[in-house]
Amino acid sequence: MHFYQIMQQFAAGNPDTFNITVPEQWGQGRAVFGGLAAALAMAHLLPVIPPAVPLRSVSVSFVAPLNAGAATVTRRILRQGKSAIQAQAEITQDGQVALVMQASFGAPRTSAYSLAADTAPQWPQGDALVLPKQGPAPEFTHHFDYRISHGKLPFGGSTLRALGGDIRMAGGDSRQAGIPELLALVDAWPPVSLTLLNQPAPASSLTWTIEFVAHDLPFTNTDWWRYQAEIDYAADGYHHIAAKLWQPDGKLAAISRQTVTVFA
Repeated sequence: MHFYQIMQQFAAGNPDTFNITVPEQWGQGRAVFGGLAAALAMAHLLPVIPPAVPLRSVSVSFVAPLNAGAATVTRRILRQGKSAIQAQAEITQDGQVALVMQASFGAPRTSAYSLAADTAPQWPQGDALVLPKQGPAPEFTHHFDYRISHGKLPFGGSTLRALGGDIRMAGGDSRQAGIPELLALVDAWPPVSLTLLNQPAPASSLTWTIEFVAHDLPFTNTDWWRYQAEIDYAADGYHHIAAKLWQPDGKLAAISRQTVTVFA
C-alpha cells in the first residue's frame, strides 16, 4: 500500500476518536516505522486545524511498538489562543498507548527580525550510495528512494558521525507533498548510529522533536529532498541526533532532534 493510500483513511468529517488500519509492509523491526506512525497521528490532527495556522513544532514519544492491524487514534485541542494552537494526538492498540504526539501551530506575526537559514549542502552526486531494495534493509525502506552522498550505509563501520543525501517517495507518486509526507521523509533515514557499527544491531527511536520552518510546499513526492544528520552525543546506549531537511529548491524545511536507543 502506497503512502497516499494509507492517508486516505483521514477526512475532515472523522470523529475525534477514530479507528484506523495500520498497513502491512511498512515494518521496522518489531513495529511499523516511526515516521509512518507519526504521520498517522498528524493526518488525523490536521483536519481540525485552520489552514491559516501552520504547524511549527511536533514532539513525539514512541511509547510502545505499533504493529500492522487495527488501532485507534484520538485527537484533542489543548488550548486555542489568538495566534497559537496546542493540540495532542494519541494512538492506542490492544488497549495500550503506542504513540503520543503534541503539536504546536502558530499563525504568522509581524516581526522586525528575520534570519535566513543555511541552504542545502552540496555533495558530489557521482559517488552516491543507493540503499538496496532487497536484503537486510527494513521493509519500509522499499517505499523510498535514497542517494547517500555523505557517510556510509548502515553497518558500514563509518568513522564519520554524520549521514546525508537525498530522499523521495518511491513509486512515481506525483501528488503534492505535505506535512505527513515530510514526517515520513525525515524519519525514513537510518539513525546515523547504525552507520558506525560493523555488524547489525537493533535500534529504535525513543523521542522525536521536529520543527517546521518552511510552509510553502509546492513540491511533489517525485522530487528529491536533501537530508543531513549528525550525532551530537552518545553514551549508555542512547544517541542524541540532530538533523535537517531541505526542500528540493534548497530552502530549509525542517529541523529534527531524536533520542535513539542503540543495543550495541
